[in-house]
Amino acid sequence: EAANAWEPTWYNLADHAVNIVNSVQELTGWQYATTIVAVTCTLRLLIFPLAVRGQRAASRMAHLQPELAQLKEQYEKLGTPTQAEQKVFAGQMKAVFKKYEVKPFAAMTAPLIQAPMFLGMFFGMKKMPELFPEELSTGGLLWFTDLTLADPTYILPLTCGVSFLATIEAGKEQMVDANPKYGPIIVNAFRAMAVIMVPVITTFPATMLCYWVPNNILTMTQSITLRNAWVKKQFGIWDRPKPVPGSTPDLGFQETMNNLVKQAKGEPTTEAQKMKAHNEEIEIQKRVRQLSRSAKERRRAAAPSFRRRK
Repeated sequence: EAANAWEPTWYNLADHAVNIVNSVQELTGWQYATTIVAVTCTLRLLIFPLAVRGQRAASRMAHLQPELAQLKEQYEKLGTPTQAEQKVFAGQMKAVFKKYEVKPFAAMTAPLIQAPMFLGMFFGMKKMPELFPEELSTGGLLWFTDLTLADPTYILPLTCGVSFLATIEAGKEQMVDANPKYGPIIVNAFRAMAVIMVPVITTFPATMLCYWVPNNILTMTQSITLRNAWVKKQFGIWDRPKPVPGSTPDLGFQETMNNLVKQAKGEPTTEAQKMKAHNEEIEIQKRVRQLSRSAKERRRAAAPSFRRRK
């Protein structure tokens, strides 16, 4: 009855998400938790072709980045280019994109659709317990039977954090390839977010995590699947390009955490820092040997004078 009385606003994506979940639940008679998971899986399945298209474009974009950077560097050296030079630059850019069979904004199609969808479902599941507290109080499963409350066992929040981290690890190659300069920094920022968010989401109602956990698992599965050699060949996704000379390689999660601990202790983490520390240590040892040698020479010089006095 409450679901029938509620009217969503046409411009609010969260309201539409709530309306979809309610409609599916009324049609199937499933528990709300099952319905939210089913809606999540269906939405991800619908946008899977866009994800494949975006991955195909991103794999090509990763290969053209060095040429693109070279063209931009040459263009910037012109200072204030003439109209003819601008036309030549535009033609060169177009030729590069044509060479790698990619459209400039093709890789952004999937994120531009996924982001509103995620936000709509996220905030829709957040407001749902306030709209239908009675229905959701018995709409859960297993140990989280009341979807209006946070998971008292912390299993859902921990699963959400771990699955989010696994999603980042599964898709880090794409982020690094798309932006070789800042990609490793972005990956590490998301890794930190996966750890920091766990205490925050322990207060979220179970409705939100019934969406977020399956969404993370599906995203991780999609990333792993699209890295398979046979799948990549079928969808026209290219292999990773060779690392750009001078770029910062991505470290694993464990090595990243170890480096953070070392940095907190003041220990070197990069090769340059290790080399600098090594050189400083050698210089200190040289100075110690020089001081020791000087002290011995002073003692030897003082010995004859002491004998003469005696």
